[in-house]
Amino acid sequence: MTIDPSPSPHAGRPRGRGVYLLPNLFTTAVLFSGFYAIVAATDGNFDRAGIAIFVAMVCDGLDGRIARWTNTQTEFGKEYDSLSDMVAFGLAPAVVAYAKAAKADEALQAAVTADARLPEARLALARFRLRRGEPAKALEALEPIAASATSDPELAAVRIRALARAGRALDATQLAEAALAQRVKDPRLLVARAEMYQLNGDPAAAERLMRQALEGAPEDVGIRVALGRLALTRRDLAGAAKELSLAAEKGPRDPAAQAALGDLRLAEGKKEEAEAAFRRSLELDGEFAPAELGLARLALDRGDVAAARAGLERTLAIDPGNVEAQGTLGLILWKAGDLPGAEQALSAAAASAPKDALLRVRLGAVKLERGDVAGALEAAEAGSNLDLGLAEGHHWLGRALLARGEQPAALVQLGKAVELEPKNATYLIHLGLGREKANALGEALEAYGQAAAADPKLAEPHERLGQLYAQNDRCDKAVGAFEKALALAPDRLGNKVALADCRLRSGKAAEAVRLLKEVQRADPAQPVAYKLARAVHEAEGFKAAQPLYEKAVKAEPANPMPHYYLGYAYKEKRDRARAVQEFKAYLEAKPDAEDKVDILREIEDLGGK
Repeated sequence: MTIDPSPSPHAGRPRGRGVYLLPNLFTTAVLFSGFYAIVAATDGNFDRAGIAIFVAMVCDGLDGRIARWTNTQTEFGKEYDSLSDMVAFGLAPAVVAYAKAAKADEALQAAVTADARLPEARLALARFRLRRGEPAKALEALEPIAASATSDPELAAVRIRALARAGRALDATQLAEAALAQRVKDPRLLVARAEMYQLNGDPAAAERLMRQALEGAPEDVGIRVALGRLALTRRDLAGAAKELSLAAEKGPRDPAAQAALGDLRLAEGKKEEAEAAFRRSLELDGEFAPAELGLARLALDRGDVAAARAGLERTLAIDPGNVEAQGTLGLILWKAGDLPGAEQALSAAAASAPKDALLRVRLGAVKLERGDVAGALEAAEAGSNLDLGLAEGHHWLGRALLARGEQPAALVQLGKAVELEPKNATYLIHLGLGREKANALGEALEAYGQAAAADPKLAEPHERLGQLYAQNDRCDKAVGAFEKALALAPDRLGNKVALADCRLRSGKAAEAVRLLKEVQRADPAQPVAYKLARAVHEAEGFKAAQPLYEKAVKAEPANPMPHYYLGYAYKEKRDRARAVQEFKAYLEAKPDAEDKVDILREIEDLGGK
């Protein structure tokens, strides 16, 4: 909903019921415009679909203003507006883009059907299907004319790309060698062969062939763009700037050159220039996937996850095989907690780029969080082996090994991750956790301390230090660690409860009472009723604590300790029946209690059975 900061001159006046319909009518117009755009697109009326989305945009700009002008804002109106926006500006544009792509495929298929021997139509259909990430269908389109591939460099180049992307590397290599034997320096064949090397994780060989291709076609903008992108992958910003500046100069209306220039500016940290370049690319080609992907990355960088996800979905609607878009979408879904969606996106990306180590590692990470330890171990190990210098690979492989109980091997991998990135607090924390499981507590404390130094604004290392100190009866050290954790993350109520426990164990019951009451006020659902009763018991005596123990029995029915203290309380009050009842409840909740014999004797002395 568009926000108009100007106050309504009618604010505060009572309104009739009918006037509440007025802003919702405009919101309804947004919703129905979105539906109409979907229907029009599926019928092939893309002009009408575009007009409907424009109408929705205008109405969306009015409903909020009218609601404020008439002082008729409601919670229903806000939720209804969000639903309408999702349909009109999320679902409808995606359907329009998909339907347009499907129509293009049908048109090219019709051209092929009209004359099955027409090589131009088959080539166009194959290129289109490759762009959509459908190499198998591209090969199908080329099959009737495949026999002439070695003598036709353009056909050979397209077929080589399709074979490589379909996972038929050997066939692609054989065709490339046969075609190059006839046309040794044909730039199109050299570029196709270079793309194979790049796909197989050999950027040096890819660049060598690209340079050879450039000698035969010095004015080819596409080759310069490819060289610039290769330089970007190895973080050679100066080399990328040289190639991409020449590409933009030679092809000012080439969308690929503008999008690649945007990626360079993004790598340089020049975000405004990057956005301008991506938008110029889309002005030249409204369905250019790399430009949409660049804008999505910018949105993600500024924390606008919704816009980033929408941009990635638009990218994949244009180019379903775009590996980077699939991988980034998988990362967003992972961070959002949609683990099945993340695994699906990362699996598709890893299948398209089998040599991409990071994709395999992140797929393993998602599998581990879903509880698939075997799958996680397989994926993380494959990614780590592809790039032995990838710290994230060793980190997730170590975590997978730890989940499988292989502590020595896990510690080796977690240690390698820290060796590669010694200032990474997350890696240090998990190394500490691994050492804790191996009972190397001194080394675990050292790792947590290093994590705290690596990222002074992170609460978790202090939290881990506090927990480890508290578990080993070092409340003097734990208190300071928990206080630092709370200073960095005041909303982590678990740390406040742990600090209260340490205060109570250190004889500072009044301080524990204060902390636990703060926790209860912040979140009444927190299970601290018994802890509060114990703290009050120590600070103010049993009389003040008894009603709190009674509350704890109801709030924490699985906790035996309130029954224990109430049993002795009722014994002192000479309420034998109630004392027996509480002691029995204690033993039912804790049948293996160490003091079971003593409690049974108490029950017997009180006349119970």
